[in-house]
Amino acid sequence: MITHKHLRNVIEDIYLNDNNLTEELLLRLINEFRYSNLYIPAKRENGTLNFIIYDDENSKLTPLFTDLDEFHKFYKSDDIEVLNNPFELYRNVLKTTEIDGYILNPASEKYLFKKEFILGIENVPKTNFYTTNPYSEEELKDLYESIDNTDLEAFTDNPHNIGDWERLFEKLSASRLFTLMVSDLDLSVKADEGLISQKDTGPLASMHVDRIGGRYATIFSSKDRLRQADAAGFKYAQIINLATLVNFVLSDDMDGIILNPSCGDVLIPRTVLLKYSLGFERYANDERLSESIYYLFLID
Repeated sequence: MITHKHLRNVIEDIYLNDNNLTEELLLRLINEFRYSNLYIPAKRENGTLNFIIYDDENSKLTPLFTDLDEFHKFYKSDDIEVLNNPFELYRNVLKTTEIDGYILNPASEKYLFKKEFILGIENVPKTNFYTTNPYSEEELKDLYESIDNTDLEAFTDNPHNIGDWERLFEKLSASRLFTLMVSDLDLSVKADEGLISQKDTGPLASMHVDRIGGRYATIFSSKDRLRQADAAGFKYAQIINLATLVNFVLSDDMDGIILNPSCGDVLIPRTVLLKYSLGFERYANDERLSESIYYLFLID
């Protein structure tokens, strides 16, 4: 369950700084809010579900919650429902209703986000990378067989390049990358020329997440490095759209990404991803990979 721990950490740091919103704290706050998926209370009246609005000193405010525990601290009644939505919806609500702002976690932080602040946040992240022209199964097979990231691997294997994020992201944006999918089942019998369609089988595998010191998505530059990954279960490869993955990591409140865990271990922390996230959307986005999440490859 998403708890928005990173957003709450920023708010705690603001309080510790005597509510002095420095440029660094403001940037962190904006970035975390952009990728949030906060909860909002609603009440059903005459068959219509309406957001709950409170009058507070001539302002109309609606509560938002980082997680369900915070929601239940504030609401005890069963007739209050809770909805989970991306930042874009809350921004649009302020454009189209009389609400003047949101109060976050009213039973705990009680942090007020005024309308002007929310509407001032630009570059809303994408929540959908859909295209009407996705790669076909045959094209995905060809991509899988042709992936060669030797230039990326030469860069990351050189210790002098550690911390050079801009050049690393240039290399990543120019690469085709894998993620590791794991399953309790041997899916090889369902493969057609090495390709398994989860459109046919249903979701039978999940992305391997490294949980040492946090929650990190894992990506790989080659089948050889993917084979070396330390993960339980049957292993399969999946081609990723890097822009989609970065947005998922940030929206899912993860701590970052590890490139080639167990055989390279390039850790990209959340703070760095947030700084460069818009660049990934612009330069690492192949929307034709929008359906690659449905396909697994045998790691031969």
